[in-house]
Amino acid sequence: LARVFTALEIETMPLIASQIALALNNIELHAQMADAAIRDPLTGLWNRRHLDVSLARLFAARARLDPEMRHPVAVILFDLDHFGMFNKRHGHIKGDAVLRTFGSILTRRLRSSDLVARFGGEEFLAVLDGASLDEALQVGDEIRRELEAVAFAGVDGELLYATVSAGCASLGPNVSSLETLVEFADVALQMAKRGGRNQVVAA
Repeated sequence: LARVFTALEIETMPLIASQIALALNNIELHAQMADAAIRDPLTGLWNRRHLDVSLARLFAARARLDPEMRHPVAVILFDLDHFGMFNKRHGHIKGDAVLRTFGSILTRRLRSSDLVARFGGEEFLAVLDGASLDEALQVGDEIRRELEAVAFAGVDGELLYATVSAGCASLGPNVSSLETLVEFADVALQMAKRGGRNQVVAA
């Protein structure tokens, strides 16, 4: 025969249910706080803290592999062109809109397996695990052209546009560390800026 709940058990059920609900809410809140600690609040991309930890793991795992087993890794370092001037001229609200839009372009255009983070200010870094330098150049230029085509509404109704420059680098015989890889990408980025901006250059 099925056991019948006692009156005391029935009375305590709402209390148990509320305790379970509280525990579940606490778990969800903890997860949200943990996620907030490693995401950029404006763009929703990973922040520098998460990027550094993730890349350290990637390089450590790669170092344990035999050289012939190591697949290619490429990075793209993006920098929004004249962004400080854009903020001064059109205001930080419009500047934030550009940052959010560019973040959404990166999220939509890059693969879920790629590591994409706000590197600092108006700089963004994309790590394309398994991609060649030529593939990184192609992806970077597609992203550049997509941002260039976006029109932002100005305060007085004028259409505003933003552009981005990017430098690409890949792991090769001369690249032995994360720092070196990013330095190579930064050299390419500076070349893009000196070449007139709104372009993608490979180191």
